[in-house]
Amino acid sequence: MGPATTSIRRPKARVRWRTAVAALLALALTGCGIGLVYPRLDTIGAYYVEGLVTLDGAQSEQLDRLLGASLARHRASELVRYAAFLRGLAGSVEGGADAGEWQAAARQADVFWRDIGAALAPAAIEIGRTLTDEQVAELLANLSERDEEEWQEFADRTPAEQLEHRQKTLRRALERFTGRLDARQRALLDQHAASTGSFMAEWRENRRTWREALAAALAVRGSDEEFARRMTLLVARPDELWTLQYRAAIERSRAETIGLLAALDVTLTPSQRDNARRKLASLADELAHLAQPDERKRRA
Repeated sequence: MGPATTSIRRPKARVRWRTAVAALLALALTGCGIGLVYPRLDTIGAYYVEGLVTLDGAQSEQLDRLLGASLARHRASELVRYAAFLRGLAGSVEGGADAGEWQAAARQADVFWRDIGAALAPAAIEIGRTLTDEQVAELLANLSERDEEEWQEFADRTPAEQLEHRQKTLRRALERFTGRLDARQRALLDQHAASTGSFMAEWRENRRTWREALAAALAVRGSDEEFARRMTLLVARPDELWTLQYRAAIERSRAETIGLLAALDVTLTPSQRDNARRKLASLADELAHLAQPDERKRRA
C-alpha cells in the first residue's frame, strides 16, 4: 500500500510551472507584474503539480523545498541574463529590427527555455522517484485529461472562431508593447493569422508522444541513472522528442512569425517604438531588481 495522502488537495492551477517560469520573458504580455508573480512561482508550481497528482505530506514538503531551491538558484544565476537580453531587444526595437535580429532573439529564447528545463529537472527526478504506482496512474490520467480539455476547447470553435481567436490574441499581445496598432498594422496581423492557421492537431499528437515517454520513464523510476537520464530529456530537452510533424509546424510557425515581426517593424511610428522600448526596459529593470539578494537576508 502506498503512503497516506493528504486529505485536502491544493487547488488546481491553470498556470503550468514550466510555462510560468519561462513567462518571465513575457509577463508583460499578460499584464502581470514580475515583482508580484516571480516570488510566488514556487507556490504556483506546487499548486500545479498537486493539481495533477495527490501527494502525501512528506512529498508535498519535499516538492516545496525542491521548487524553492530551484527558484533561488534560477533567480541568482539567470535573471541578470534575461534583463540583458531584454535591454538588447529594447535597443533593437528602438533602432529598427530586421528578420535576422528577430531570428537571433528567437534562438536566444530557445537557450533560456532549455536552461529553465535543466533547472527544474532535478526536482522532477527527485519527486518522480517517490511516486507510487497509484500516483503514477493518477498523474498520467490527469495529464491526458488536461491535454484533451485544451484540444476540445480549440476543436469546439468553428474555423471562423479559431481565426478570430488567433487575431485577437496576437493583437492584444503586441499592443501591450506598442500601444494601439493602426489599420494597416492590424491588417498585417489579420493576414498573418489567416495564412498561418493552427497546428493544434500536431500539438495534440506530440503531447501524446511526450506522455508515452513520461510513462516509460516513470516505469523505470527505481533505476537511478536511467530514470534521471529519461526525466532530464523530458523536462530539459523535450524538443528532442518532438514528432517530425510537430517540429515542422513549429519551424514553419517561427519563420512566419519572424516575417511578421520584421514586416511590422518597418511600420512602427516613433511613439510605438518608444512605447515598446520603455516596456521592455521596464521589464528588464524588474528582472535585474529581482536578481538582487533579498535585503532582509543580507542583514541576517
